[in-house]
Amino acid sequence: MTTTSLKLFALILMLIDHIGEFIPGAPFALRIIGRISAPLFMFCAAWGFHYTHSKKIYLLRLYICSALMGIMDFALNTYVGIPYHTCTNNIFSTLFCIFLFVYLWELAPTKWKKALSVLGYIFLNIAGTAIFIVLILVFNIDFLDQVFAGFIPTFITCEGSILIVAMGIVLYFCKENRKKLFIGYGTYCVLYFLWTLLLNTSLFTTSPLPWAVFLFYGNIQWMQIAALPFMLTYNGSRGLPIKYFFYIFYPLHIALLFGLGNTLLVG
Repeated sequence: MTTTSLKLFALILMLIDHIGEFIPGAPFALRIIGRISAPLFMFCAAWGFHYTHSKKIYLLRLYICSALMGIMDFALNTYVGIPYHTCTNNIFSTLFCIFLFVYLWELAPTKWKKALSVLGYIFLNIAGTAIFIVLILVFNIDFLDQVFAGFIPTFITCEGSILIVAMGIVLYFCKENRKKLFIGYGTYCVLYFLWTLLLNTSLFTTSPLPWAVFLFYGNIQWMQIAALPFMLTYNGSRGLPIKYFFYIFYPLHIALLFGLGNTLLVG
């Protein structure tokens, strides 16, 4: 599959996932199917960042989209008042955090400077999170945290948090070799699954759920392993130049589904 075909496939899965998220009464199975979408998008974005003519402009575009998406989330939630499902979707913030790490890593010419770049990245994220918390405490307004998260994307405040940022970084550095991709992403998914199991133990909860309920109706993100076979079909071809289509489709379909879901709820 080309980058374009993978993106379009991921886009369809994302649409299915968000129908399950925003439309009242939608089958939960739609959310399960959607677990394949985000890893595929990040895999394609990793190649996009690899091939881009200007990594600085790429990061700037992601940052602007993250900020605008934060404003849109706030506007949607505020307009409805008590939404059926609070809109917190902002994949741009997650992608920005992923590729900022990659940019700083690749910019450093030596192992010593790469280590410093990692420390600098961690410091920026901790400082950004501290600013985020202060703003939340100062401006105690419902849903305004989505604006702050969009303008100050960190691996703590972004959608999916540090676990999904880690996935994107793994995909970037393993993307060029099928064996590395299989081992790297596969190992990440195994560790994520073990973490998921740990969440349903007495270490993290006083009321563990039955395992079938927890794994298939609770924390289902571990099913992202199903994206791996599709990544392995990538043939190295970029396909059609439709990279800006996603930047338009993503916020548009979320706004439409959010509005439709809340309209159906009222009706």
